Amino acid sequence: MAPRLTLQETFNKMPARIASLLFNIQHRTRYDYSHPVRLSPQQLRFYPRSDGSQRVVAHQLNISPAPNGQNEHLDLEGNRVTQVWFEGETQHFEIRVDMQVETLRKNAFDFLLAPEAMRLPIGHEQDAICAKAYLERSRADDAVTAFAAELSLGVNRDTLHFLDRLNRQLYDEFTQIHRHSGAPQSPAFTLQSRRGACRDLAVLFVDCCRAEGIPARFASGYQKGNLQSDRRDLHAWPEVYLPGAGWRGFDPTQGHPVVDTHVTIAAAAHARDTLPVSGVFIGGGASSALDFMVQIQVSDP
Repeated sequence: MAPRLTLQETFNKMPARIASLLFNIQHRTRYDYSHPVRLSPQQLRFYPRSDGSQRVVAHQLNISPAPNGQNEHLDLEGNRVTQVWFEGETQHFEIRVDMQVETLRKNAFDFLLAPEAMRLPIGHEQDAICAKAYLERSRADDAVTAFAAELSLGVNRDTLHFLDRLNRQLYDEFTQIHRHSGAPQSPAFTLQSRRGACRDLAVLFVDCCRAEGIPARFASGYQKGNLQSDRRDLHAWPEVYLPGAGWRGFDPTQGHPVVDTHVTIAAAAHARDTLPVSGVFIGGGASSALDFMVQIQVSDP
């Protein structure tokens, strides 16, 4: 029997690119209202993160109606937020974003893992305060805890092999579906039903990692995916914090770690804090309709 390849060896056998990738992304989001409404201050997350794995080459944001004022800031998670506010009434709210982003990471394992992170659970004596939010399980479920523990024991609590086994098992054994709206399913429901959208699998992955002492968070953005697809959308995946490596992404919809095929817009301990648009409208009896369009082109810069 041939010796089993390590996770790094398996990844290194995949075809590698020398050049980075350049993403050209257009994203339009439009809300139409049944009659005139007033918009509360809106929080917009459409600017890519800058974290060493990607670089923003160009970015343009257009908003209609034109806001009365706006500011740019970072939220507690380090995501760039554009806050806008308005005067008067409107029957629509449209955000158009054009961006160019260069993705830089070719090797998912370009790090030296700290000794304390080699095996599970990872000790957090040095970073307990910062890690706390990414370890808390808001809806801990015995079935999810047992599922994660079984995977961990199956790889002798090796951290990287646990992450690989979890990622591959969600890819191999769960049915991927498309849900264009709605909050993520609970981890317990996704585990029991063995089906979910990208955000559902991401939330389950995060909860399994937290159950085993790995800080984890929810990431949202874009993926290269099928460039010929007629309908593109935002994508979601989990990220884990590994001492010595920092935050690293895994994509259970693909079964591989994240390298240069993803553009991260926002990442947070809770999925709700990555929403591209947060805010309400005020208008008695008014209803709203959402329409969006995402176009992605990828090339070598």
